[in-house]
Amino acid sequence: MHPEFMKHKASLWDGDVGNSRHITDVYWEGDITQQELGDVADQISADWQTLDLELDPAHPAHGKTYRLRKTWPSPADEALALGVLDVEDELEGNFVWVHCCKHVADPAGELEDASGQPYRQVFNTVMFCTEFTTFDDIADQCDENFGPEAWDEYELYLDDDLPEPIGSYC
Repeated sequence: MHPEFMKHKASLWDGDVGNSRHITDVYWEGDITQQELGDVADQISADWQTLDLELDPAHPAHGKTYRLRKTWPSPADEALALGVLDVEDELEGNFVWVHCCKHVADPAGELEDASGQPYRQVFNTVMFCTEFTTFDDIADQCDENFGPEAWDEYELYLDDDLPEPIGSYC
């Protein structure tokens, strides 16, 4: 069998193989570098820590055990995490308005997700105000207010950043 047509498999695990949760399996044809395979795994789940590789039965190295361990954190991930902590420190104790939105697949959508699929955002019209502690705490509050499947992302506004209302009804 020609190497370009060999089908290989990698199992993604959130810890060591056999001692953790199996996330999913990834299949591909032909050659792939470790970096490319790691990038594909990152797109599927940021939780993966180990890849257990299984080569096509026609491959000359079939039967050998190959494992790829995620280097954690990558310099980019570490920089992002530090940036998030800085922003959380800056916002802590401030009152923020939270506006949640849901992504809806739409061929005419003005936005694109990571896989290149067009979508549009549908915002919940009910906002809520809360004291900021962490981004995860805000996500938990979105789950409580709207339901875990009812939103995909949220926007935060400082209380002072909201425009003056143009009218009200009592």
